[in-house]
Amino acid sequence: MKELECQLYKLVKEAQSGNQFALWTIIKKFYPIVVKTRKRINLQEQDDLEQEILEKMIRAILTFNLNTPVDLTHFRKSIKSFFNEEIAPQEQQRNEKDSF
Repeated sequence: MKELECQLYKLVKEAQSGNQFALWTIIKKFYPIVVKTRKRINLQEQDDLEQEILEKMIRAILTFNLNTPVDLTHFRKSIKSFFNEEIAPQEQQRNEKDSF
């Protein structure tokens, strides 16, 4: 696990220095999660959601402070909050439409 963290740290550092290949390597690594999340909402909104997630990922990668210790508690809370605010309501609407 430590090796993966070191690799990710190096990729983020390179991405922040302008290395586009490093940025896209990180995105590719997490893209299966984006695809999985996409499938949880209605078809008409999937592209918009994917674009929003990718924009937030890029912004997070480019602005992440590499000099502070990583607090995964905050990371988990922000992911959960995003799901509860963005994904869950759309999923609930889809389920309500399907029940009619």
